[in-house]
Amino acid sequence: MQIPFWLQFIIIIGSAVMLTLAIYLMSVFNSLFTGIRNTWLRKNMAVLLVALCFMFSLTAISSELFVMAAKKGWLNAALLQILNTLLIAFFVYNAFLLVNRIPRIKKLSFIRYHAVIILTIVLSAMLVYTGINFFENGMKFVQLKATLLFSFYNASAAGLIFASANYVELDRRRKLNEKELEVTRLMALKTKAELDALQSKVNPHFLYNALNSIADLAITDGRKARKMTIALADLFRYSINYSQNNFSTVSEEIDMTEVYLQIEKIRFEDQLNYSIQAQPEAAHFLLPRFILQPLVENAVKHGLKATGLMTEIRLTIQLEGEGLLITVADNGPAFPEELTPGYGVKSVFDKLDLLFPGSYEIRFLNTPVKQVSLYINKRIKNEPAL
Repeated sequence: MQIPFWLQFIIIIGSAVMLTLAIYLMSVFNSLFTGIRNTWLRKNMAVLLVALCFMFSLTAISSELFVMAAKKGWLNAALLQILNTLLIAFFVYNAFLLVNRIPRIKKLSFIRYHAVIILTIVLSAMLVYTGINFFENGMKFVQLKATLLFSFYNASAAGLIFASANYVELDRRRKLNEKELEVTRLMALKTKAELDALQSKVNPHFLYNALNSIADLAITDGRKARKMTIALADLFRYSINYSQNNFSTVSEEIDMTEVYLQIEKIRFEDQLNYSIQAQPEAAHFLLPRFILQPLVENAVKHGLKATGLMTEIRLTIQLEGEGLLITVADNGPAFPEELTPGYGVKSVFDKLDLLFPGSYEIRFLNTPVKQVSLYINKRIKNEPAL
């Protein structure tokens, strides 16, 4: 039967459109029929839809449909072709699902796994094609041979497409993982650089005042000048952080905070008193380096230095719930309602944001006593010290 040119043109265009639609549906396969809760039913419906699109794209440009139409009529030929396609797709896909669920198959290498999957697709396709051929034509050798060859080539092509798509996806994930690892590494370097910068910061006003005090004491009291110089050296040695650790133990932080308070005590003598109380159980938990000293320095700055009056500072550290509670109380002027963190306190916020993001809370309280309250709701043990 001679097919008019215009009909051939329409068939070719229609076939291209259906092939394009089939490829698009494959790319969004996992998002098809999302309203269906049953995963098995949803995936089978998606497979059948894709199979129908491929069928319309391939059958339209082959002579098979026209031969069948000449024998059985267009409607019967079309219905039979649709039924065969649905049956083949359903059988082959579920054979694939069955094999794919075997744990030992999943553990195979990429090549062996896909070899097994392709073999499964080919054998299941040949089996169902043979059954359909026998039902339609009986066991005729010529037609059976043609059917087996047709099913072998089609199933092999489908299996290779599946393997190729998986390889492309695997390669994409590998490259994505490499990029994510690189981004993670760069973020870690950025965080380390920020922490190094924060930990190397010592309030320049404190350094200036301490050096001036040492210069004055060198003339009037050499013993105190020496003691203050050694304490200042210890404080700066701690700030240099030779070990490159982002954390220090509570015990180490207390020691360095006490060194700072000794320096201020030498400067201000009887105008400054302090006490430090820490639960022994808290000694080996970790804190960001140089987090206590800025809080204590804030109390000295806004208490003694601002008023010139006798200042008492009390630092307490205790375990509370799953975290650590740190309070720095003093008898200086009350915190203003609109508090703007200064140089030291801002560094505390920055370190906590980097090392304990979303796991801390700082409060500036005036009642019942004036104090800074820091609660870190996550405890990290210094394992080597235990």
